[in-house]
Amino acid sequence: MKETSVRELIAATGGVLISGSEDAVFSNIVIDSREANKNSLFVPVVGERNDAHKFLEAVYTDGCKVAISSRKDIFLKPDFNIVLVENTTKALQDLGIYLRSKLSLPLVGITGSVGKTTTREMVALALSDLKVFKTPNNFNSQLGVPVTISRITDEEIGVIELGMSMFGEMERIAKIVKCDCAIVTNIGTAHIENLHTRENIRSEKFHITDGMKSGSVMFLNADNDMLCDPPKKEGIIYKFFSAKGNKDCDYYASDIVFHNALPEFVAHICGKSVKVALNVFGEHQISNALAALAVADHYNLNLESASRHLASFRGFAHRQELLKLKNLTVIDDTYNASPDSMKASLSILKDFDAKRKVAVLADMKELGVDEIKLHKEIGEFILKNLKLDAVFSVGDLAKEITGRLNTFNKSFDNNEELESYLLEYLQEGDVCLLKGSNSMRLFDVVDKIKNYEKFIR
Repeated sequence: MKETSVRELIAATGGVLISGSEDAVFSNIVIDSREANKNSLFVPVVGERNDAHKFLEAVYTDGCKVAISSRKDIFLKPDFNIVLVENTTKALQDLGIYLRSKLSLPLVGITGSVGKTTTREMVALALSDLKVFKTPNNFNSQLGVPVTISRITDEEIGVIELGMSMFGEMERIAKIVKCDCAIVTNIGTAHIENLHTRENIRSEKFHITDGMKSGSVMFLNADNDMLCDPPKKEGIIYKFFSAKGNKDCDYYASDIVFHNALPEFVAHICGKSVKVALNVFGEHQISNALAALAVADHYNLNLESASRHLASFRGFAHRQELLKLKNLTVIDDTYNASPDSMKASLSILKDFDAKRKVAVLADMKELGVDEIKLHKEIGEFILKNLKLDAVFSVGDLAKEITGRLNTFNKSFDNNEELESYLLEYLQEGDVCLLKGSNSMRLFDVVDKIKNYEKFIR
């Protein structure tokens, strides 16, 4: 961001200066006190368990000279420029709206129940004949989005990830971003505990159009039952993509083949065709790639070049990360899990060439009252669609997955028991997928496998 004055901060937030000068300036925003420096605006977030106002003295000592506060009983110094606001989170969002108003570049918004981050990366790559800004890390929340907007400098286009888990959250951050076009990857059951129904999830996700101008485009996944015929907002143009070859869509795939679960296909983009070879696993990646190519075409970029850029994407740590060990192939997908993402990851094994195919599955969290039913559905999905040599589960809920399987399976109460068994069970030539919610810490099991003597190169 360009230098911004405290005077502008006051105007954007409706705050009142309680120390320092309106002429003071800042050029970055931090919500983590450890990142504060002499150029920072520090925003102390007040949460259920922590009030970051207690770090005001620490950031001042580290050189930070601008902050906002929702409290008067705080650390004050004559050269510590502090603006008093009613709520620091809302003030941060209001500042985000102001900073967005000063930007002229188009912003591509991305949301969905699963696949947001992967699609963000693919879209950024497909656009990389331009100078692209993209959401850093997972800064896609109520706090992360305004900070993300503040980090845009001289790029030509931006790709912004928008996440939500509660009612009203998307509406607030969409009004900050003011997308020029938007992608919805899918509507699943992630956060259904808070939002109760998939219809509610769709309704909340579709608030991404708030702030979009008339004539803006939404790209929707036609293969998702909640997106193929959605409620529409006047003035928004809806275009559809299909990995299942639906030729009625604006963008679709054909001639799909898999090489050890890595897809190759022909993408049909508004009457143009381009060959695509991906280096990330699974059929669901075709949808993500189609969305990326759709955006590239929307901005009149060369599709052949966009396709070549997509081939350079190889995923993220703990998100379908391929680990080639001495005698074993591990697919580490332990970052998080929902029913949709677990089915997508399991489907990878269908097209994988291996001596034995093994799945290690842990609890999926935040599924609400239907959590048992949704875990049982994973077991039914395996029965109907996959031929696996073994399925192991850890956690009380994941036991529901293995309960109905007719293949070799075993349930464990904790990761330690699972590790002890798994290290001896796995053999040369196996492929082993590990998938579960982040809180289940299956990534610790992956680390044990990686460092076990018989699997070290």
